[in-house]
Amino acid sequence: MRLRTTLLPALALAGALFATWSVLGQAGVPPRIDPPGAPPVNPYRAAVAGLGAVEPASQVVAVASELSGVIVAVHVQAGDTVAAGAPLLALDDRTYRAALASAEAEIAEANAARAQGQAEQARAQAERDRAQADSTRFAALVRQNFAASRQRYETALADAQKAEAQVALAAAQVAAAEARRARAEASALRARIDLDRAVIRAPIAGTVLRVNARAGEYARAAPMDEPLVAMGLLDPLHVRVQVDEVDAPRLAATAPATAFLRGDGTQAAPLAFVRLEPQAQPKRYLSNAPGERTDTRVVEVIYRLDPKALPVQVGQMLDVFIEASARFQVSRPAQIAGQ
Repeated sequence: MRLRTTLLPALALAGALFATWSVLGQAGVPPRIDPPGAPPVNPYRAAVAGLGAVEPASQVVAVASELSGVIVAVHVQAGDTVAAGAPLLALDDRTYRAALASAEAEIAEANAARAQGQAEQARAQAERDRAQADSTRFAALVRQNFAASRQRYETALADAQKAEAQVALAAAQVAAAEARRARAEASALRARIDLDRAVIRAPIAGTVLRVNARAGEYARAAPMDEPLVAMGLLDPLHVRVQVDEVDAPRLAATAPATAFLRGDGTQAAPLAFVRLEPQAQPKRYLSNAPGERTDTRVVEVIYRLDPKALPVQVGQMLDVFIEASARFQVSRPAQIAGQ
């Protein structure tokens, strides 16, 4: 009885210790949580703060297709640097190739018909010239009162008129052949243009940012939610900074600006002014700061950023400080007259 009283608690304690050890062993070492980075510090005596988005100097170019069709080849991937006019995608072009072959065959037939009409026209002109010469000769004999020549004169005159009609008919055949060839050449030109448009090319020299197309997918010649290819010029980069309309009057075009990585106030880079957008826009970028106004309008200022100055990607957000005049200017009160 005493042994049972002593053994059971000991086994229970051992089981509890083993369970605790198993749970701790499976849980492993808790992950290390790095402390948050230092917030950015305003480097100027007075400044306007804004949220900026990194974008290409060309802005993001959404490449679209002029034709609808099945994609048969994708020639680029994200990160590739391409020259202007380089092929990006290729659509199924069998229909356009068939149209081109048909148009070229029609051109050949029209050329043959034109050559035949020209030969017929030359023969009719020679016959007309001969008949006109005979009618002229027999007309002279008729004037000399040779009775036997009148019938021949009338026959030659009729032959000349017939030959003239044959010349007109041959000329019409030549004109019809030339018109047919012109239509076929226009069809061939359209087919060649469609063949060229079936290859979607880079509109500018730059870097491919995103590819939303795969072989076998259908490309539409219409606005799409996601462009087939997005690209832009990444050297230099631009930072589009939105400044609250209340602070916009304090901005100066030549004022310096500094950009900080979000969450790391130790990494900063200077910005160079590019332009000020002349139209205010609804606020698009949110910093999620306490008390931030969302139902306001902003003025967008574009700055240039050296790509090597900060480790950033297109679309990344930056904290930006722009040197500006003080918010409140204390002016000297006017002197009262007579004092």
